[in-house]
Formats: sequence, structure tokens, C-alpha cells
Amino acid sequence: MPRLLLLTAAFGSLCALVALLLCYAAGVRRLRRSQSGGAHAGHPWALVAAVVVIAVVTTPPLGERLEERLATHMVQHITLIVVAAPLLAMSGCGLPALVGLPLPLRRRLVRLRRRVAVPGVVGPHAAWGAHIAALWLWHLPAAYDEAVRNTSAHVAEHACFLLTAWLFWWHLLGPVRRRLTGPVGVLYLVAAIPPGAALGALLTFSSQPLYPAQGHEALASGVDPLVDQRLGGLVMWVPLDFVYVALAVGLVGGWLHHLATRWPEPVYLDVDHALDDLAPQGGPR
Repeated sequence: MPRLLLLTAAFGSLCALVALLLCYAAGVRRLRRSQSGGAHAGHPWALVAAVVVIAVVTTPPLGERLEERLATHMVQHITLIVVAAPLLAMSGCGLPALVGLPLPLRRRLVRLRRRVAVPGVVGPHAAWGAHIAALWLWHLPAAYDEAVRNTSAHVAEHACFLLTAWLFWWHLLGPVRRRLTGPVGVLYLVAAIPPGAALGALLTFSSQPLYPAQGHEALASGVDPLVDQRLGGLVMWVPLDFVYVALAVGLVGGWLHHLATRWPEPVYLDVDHALDDLAPQGGPR
């Protein structure tokens, strides 16, 4: 990928991130002045952290180095999916950013929202499906190599990973009233493990390199493309499943704690006192 195009894409990404921060700040101010107060502001620190993570892993110098090999490229993808996207979900930046947009654009988006069945588009089923579909489609050989060669496809790939993962995590971590918790949240997470594991296993146990364009760059850096691909498969496989399992365990723990707080306080029997009550009165001394 030509360096000039890479730098241009990086500059565009930084501008988009700055625009998100500005819209978020403007939206928070407007919400605080309205009857809604600051209820929808979310966690600003999470948004700032997400923007920093995205900027670091997608722009030079680190972003450029991560894209030289498949293994490090997978590190970039996983960071967007399990670090940046959850932070965006926790920030609750969607509504403030929408409110912070210029009025004409905001009105157009509101009209579009009224025309579209939003619950069906952004609901848990759609979010889960979009996340898994993006993960697999962009790792098909033709799509992946196109993203390696073409700057526009590369930007679209990262945007697709980030947006679909953001929506996926929003149902678990976002400041929403109907956040998925308990057994439903666990099922939502556990169901996402097999597709990610299957993709990681495919890359790890493949007998030949699947991505010619990425393999060419690996050879240029003195690395065996097949070894590089297998390392990339492990990077895709292990950290992704670890995060899913860890959060599922956390959801189970939170659910059990919630049940314990609602359950009546147990009554423990005082054995010694009970035996004294059952002892015969006036027995031999």
C-alpha cells in the first residue's frame, strides 16, 4: 500500500475521531441544559480511552508496523474488537454525539431513524449476526487481500469491525435499561465463541497460506507466511475467546449475587440451644 495513501487515510481517521469527540462534547452540553440533564452522558473517560486506542493502533507509526505481518495485523483487529469497541459501548456516546451534530444533519438522521425499524436493525439478534458476519467476511481471502492492497477497503474493514463490535458490546456494557444480563447475556456471549474459534482454528491449522498479498509482505520482512498465518490464527483464537469467557463468568457472578440479595435471609438453627430444649427436665444430678 503506497505510503502517501496510508498517511492520507490515517489523517482522515484522526479527523473522524476528533469530530466524534467534538460532537460528543457539544451533545453533552445540550443534554445537560435540557430536561434530560446529564443522564445520557455516559462515561467520558471511556470515550477518550477508545479514541486513543483507535488512533494508536490504526495510524503511523504503530499502525503501519502492525499491518506488515498477519500476526500483528490480527493484534490490530482484536484490539479494535475487544478493547476499543467495548470502551465505546461503555461511553454511551451515541446519543450525545447525535445531539451534538449540526441541526440540519441531526434532523435528517432523526427522520431516517423514524423510517427504519430501529429495534430490528440494532437489536441483540442483529448485533450478534452483524458482528460475526463482519469477522468472517473480512477474513475471507479475497476481502482480506483487497484490504491489504486498497486503502479505501482497508478503512472500510476497520470501520466495519469497530461499528459492528461496538453494537455487539453495547447490549452488554452500554448504559441502556434493557442491557443483557444473567443467563441471556451469558448465552449471547457463549454463542459468539464458536464462530471466532473456528476462524482462528482455520488460520492456525491451514496447510498453506490463505492470503497472498499479506504473505508477500511477510516474505519481504523475512518471515515465513505460513508461520505468520498460524501465529495470527492463535492471536485471533485465544484472546477473543478469553475475553468472551471472562465476561460470561462475570455475568454469571453478577447474576448469582443479584439472586442472593433478593433471596430471603436464611435462618440457621442453633444446635446447642435446640438440644438443651429437648433435654429431659429434672433429670438425675
